[in-house]
Amino acid sequence: MADPEAPPIYSIQPRSQEPDHDPDVLPPHYSVPDQFIIGNKRTNQLVRPEQLKAHLTLLHAFHELRRSVEDGSDARFPEAARVMDPERRWGWFVALAVERFERWCVTIKTTDHERQCLPPIDVVMVWHAYLLNPSWYAEDTVRISKLGALAKYSEYLPTCLANPELLITTDPYFGRVESWERRTSTPYHPFDAAAVLTRKPIECPRCSRTVLAPFIAPDGSGYAQSKFHFECEGCAYDITKEVLGLYKFAKNLVEHRSPDTYLAGTLHTPSKAKDTTRGDVIKKRLLSATPLVRPASAGSPDAWERQIMTGVLYSMERLRAVLATHSRPRLLGKILSAYADDRVFSMDLVGAVLRQGSFIQKMHDLGWTQPGYFDSAEDAVVLQHCVARYHAFLGLMADSPASFFVPTLDIDLAWHTHQLMAKVYQHDCASLVGRYVDHDDKIEEGHLATAFDVTCRVWQDRYGVPYMHCGCPLPGDTIGQKLRRMLSSKPAHDNNFLVPPREALEGTHPSDHNAVFAFHEAARSLRARERRGRKAERRRERDAMRRGERDVAAGRAGVHGQAFLYPVPMYFYYPAGCVAASGGMFMGGPMNVGGVPEGVRQEVQLQLAGAVLRGHVVEAAGVAEVVVVVADVVEVVEAVGADVVEADVEADDG
Repeated sequence: MADPEAPPIYSIQPRSQEPDHDPDVLPPHYSVPDQFIIGNKRTNQLVRPEQLKAHLTLLHAFHELRRSVEDGSDARFPEAARVMDPERRWGWFVALAVERFERWCVTIKTTDHERQCLPPIDVVMVWHAYLLNPSWYAEDTVRISKLGALAKYSEYLPTCLANPELLITTDPYFGRVESWERRTSTPYHPFDAAAVLTRKPIECPRCSRTVLAPFIAPDGSGYAQSKFHFECEGCAYDITKEVLGLYKFAKNLVEHRSPDTYLAGTLHTPSKAKDTTRGDVIKKRLLSATPLVRPASAGSPDAWERQIMTGVLYSMERLRAVLATHSRPRLLGKILSAYADDRVFSMDLVGAVLRQGSFIQKMHDLGWTQPGYFDSAEDAVVLQHCVARYHAFLGLMADSPASFFVPTLDIDLAWHTHQLMAKVYQHDCASLVGRYVDHDDKIEEGHLATAFDVTCRVWQDRYGVPYMHCGCPLPGDTIGQKLRRMLSSKPAHDNNFLVPPREALEGTHPSDHNAVFAFHEAARSLRARERRGRKAERRRERDAMRRGERDVAAGRAGVHGQAFLYPVPMYFYYPAGCVAASGGMFMGGPMNVGGVPEGVRQEVQLQLAGAVLRGHVVEAAGVAEVVVVVADVVEVVEAVGADVVEADVEADDG
């Protein structure tokens, strides 16, 4: 009887085990099975190569749109936008796209015929970035009544993946244009809209008057700029994004009608899409804070809102301090992060679009977004390989409930495609992985690098083949992994199907979304980046000496930069990376890595930590290994004020 835990069998031609195989050897002939095993369940393909191809067509349209905006020569752009540098011009344009997306979201209806009311390409781009934050998207579409119809429209997206022209058309029929202009009061073409969409209506948090703030201003104080502030024409109050977010939070607190009564970040959990009991408990707890308690004299919601605003002195920092004793820091941080401005959404969609721009650029640089790139059967094998590796990636998530795994570019493409089918994605996660898998692209580069090394080791443990084949050096095995392999009598699975064809090698580079430099801890981040660079070089030399292929390894690694070492020069606030997370907390909570029992893992970590701190060499199975750095040690050491090197469970050959 077949082992139910075994991965699916693929039909491939024989090939070398080594990723640096003879170029004359033919690439494998993939026959992607109809079913995969994730956890202990069989499933049909969750995403298909043709859907990935359609998604790449969409990414090509986004890339071309950005290139046109950054060119800046279109006469429809305001003069103030044309004189901006390309990057800031793109940020301004994305802010207008988010404004148009919001207007569309709050005017669409569940009775609409979706095909007739699909938005233009700039708004599709914002929608796309929103979907790639699936936890926030899932919660917002059930928590915010104004976004209720968006969930229905999302169910139409699988149809759009079968026909991407529905989303990227440059020649929409008249009814679609008429519907858009009537609902949003802006022209259909985004460049026509840029010419007329110059001011943003906002409600003054002090006097409730609606004022029109400019999107861009010469001194950088426009709504679409990083230093936004605007003086209310009625009460002369200086309005900022922070106070607008505080005002949104106050309105949410006093709202009693379901589902809008629940606070952001309190309904959606890894196990439940809408945990109203949890939402009620959290809100009740926060409303017990003295400045937020409804006074007897507050006869209307408006009066209660004013009481809350004055009680915290119109300050988000004051609110945070008041609530600190009524909620755990991590939960409070998540809740308040959703109240950064006055948008209806619980996340910064401008930042989300900008972060995805890095991934889109990498797909473009690989050539994958080029029209017709995957038309031939020989090239289509790359997308088949993406599908296979994505299902294996979900298998890791199912096996390790509290771990954080970082995808490679090819896996991330398939993962993103799956997330575009929001309702299907949520169902698949619950039924196969056992919980909802979030996609977090706001992880700092140091944490991301450590999580990626863990991913490489777990993948090697689980499937017996390397995770990366792009030329970047892989991390060495931990002592526990080497001991387990020496003592294990269980034969390894034949997983050559996970070794990519030559055309797909570059796609196995880490999908770090060019992790953004952590400027809030600049000195520490610089030291960590330098250490990672030195460590990468040591790994590269180690691998070259092992294979006697120094020139080959160095040559291929030169095709692209080392992951997690280069920042994205953007002005938005959040650091970016890409990580699969479900349950637990990054660098905290249990992590059952590589099949090691949790108690054993903790004991080994404690012993290794002691060896590192004492400067000892650890002897294991007769092999002397120098433990360079240990992942879980760093937080403990830093907590007592020590200045230590980067955390990373690394055991390079000494």
